[in-house]
Amino acid sequence: MKNYLEQAEIARGRSDFREALKYYSLAAAREKNPENLLGLGDMLRMTGKFDRAVSAYLLVMRLSKNDRLVYADAAAGYGMALRGKLAYVKAGKYLKLSEKIYKEEKDAEGRAFALWTLGGLYRIKGDLKSALAALNSALGLFKKLKDGRNIAYALCARGGTLRLRGDFRGSLACYRTANKYFIKNKDTFGRAYSNCGMGSANRMLSNYRLSEKLYKKAEKLYSSFKDEINFSYVLWGHANTLLCLGKFNEAGKLNRKAGRLFKKWKDERGLVYIILQAAELSRNLGKKAKALDLFKRAILISRKHGLKIEKIHGEMGVYRITEKGSDPVKKYAKLSTKWQSVLKKNSILNFP
Repeated sequence: MKNYLEQAEIARGRSDFREALKYYSLAAAREKNPENLLGLGDMLRMTGKFDRAVSAYLLVMRLSKNDRLVYADAAAGYGMALRGKLAYVKAGKYLKLSEKIYKEEKDAEGRAFALWTLGGLYRIKGDLKSALAALNSALGLFKKLKDGRNIAYALCARGGTLRLRGDFRGSLACYRTANKYFIKNKDTFGRAYSNCGMGSANRMLSNYRLSEKLYKKAEKLYSSFKDEINFSYVLWGHANTLLCLGKFNEAGKLNRKAGRLFKKWKDERGLVYIILQAAELSRNLGKKAKALDLFKRAILISRKHGLKIEKIHGEMGVYRITEKGSDPVKKYAKLSTKWQSVLKKNSILNFP
């Protein structure tokens, strides 16, 4: 009898999530136990099948009412799947629940993972102070556990948060350290993730040529295991660097390609990024009316999902075109960022 679970975990280890999904599906079809279903939910989530992932995690939660740790594992996965569906409020509820259970059960590894996921959610919502606190706690726990793989992933999440706070050098240092680990351990997904982060950090430091090189490397890596969801964000970041280089036509092509992928996966947060970028491109080309319309669209979608930083960027674009009202840059002070110098240099081209 074939050991589908073992084959699934081997494929998962080499970042072949589609292959892993196939074997987890076979394992779950043979026996609907929590281990098989959790793996199935994880791979459905990693391949963008969030509705099916939610169903798998809910089934685990029903099956494990008397096993608090398995229930917490399923609640964490459920929260992450909801985050993928942009249901941020509900996602936060279940991620916090999982962290509470892990803490009560004195499961340091589980708690570190829950704090890492919560940190990512806070970052998306623009609560950078809470994000950094959660990620620092997760990083501390992973270090105590000597869990190198998750230390690296926590560093990547921390790097993204520091970038949003304006600490570009600190962000780059986090991604660089993580990347060294990923290379050493042949973690393809981690290498793609950290190269994308290094590309963004270098863009913020005006190292545009290096930024472009790193984005291309990340694109190649994500393509190797057919991850369109994260690939779309790399395309967007690469396009932003091209905008900074004045390569508007090339940037427009990548922007449209990323936009098609965001639409395919129904990722409205990603679409906000594309709209903001298209608005800035239109503004640079002198198409102020079009740019103004795009910035306003970005604000509406950001409000819908509670995306604070994206909303401020939309408001910034409107202000720079109309010069009416108060300057939204002042709002960045509340987010503990250092955006003023960046904005004076590149307008909103350097959206992180």
